[in-house]
Amino acid sequence: MKNYPVTWLLVLMMMFVLQGCALLQPRLEQPGITITSLQLLPSQGIQQRIAVGLMITNPNDRDLSLKGISYTIGIEKFAVLSGVTNQLPKLKAYEQTPVTLEVSANLFELVRLIDHLSRGGAREGIGYQFDAKLDFSDLLPSMRIRESGQVPFSKL
Repeated sequence: MKNYPVTWLLVLMMMFVLQGCALLQPRLEQPGITITSLQLLPSQGIQQRIAVGLMITNPNDRDLSLKGISYTIGIEKFAVLSGVTNQLPKLKAYEQTPVTLEVSANLFELVRLIDHLSRGGAREGIGYQFDAKLDFSDLLPSMRIRESGQVPFSKL
């Protein structure tokens, strides 16, 4: 005797349970990130470390605990600075939180950037981008943030 109706009933019940779990996941607005400062740190051999000051704005009605963040700062589409950290403060609801990250310079990408600029690669200004992946400590999915823009040569 085949139990096809029972099997289909179990599959259907599992689908409803999974759908219910998906509805329990809260909707979050993406935090805003602004670079506020850059500071050279003492070099370690040929490796140059840089402290990057950020202001992270939490537009949500709940505090967000970050498990970690990985980030890249690019200039003219060359990933010249990058880093990771798990030493982050709690992002309070509806507040701005200052955060300082330590990044290391990618010398190969810097050489490629210098070559690009020396060949006239940037005519109007210098483009930049900040990419970050935020991993939350709750049952929240990770979130990717990208901020980009261009600094005109007249402002340099």
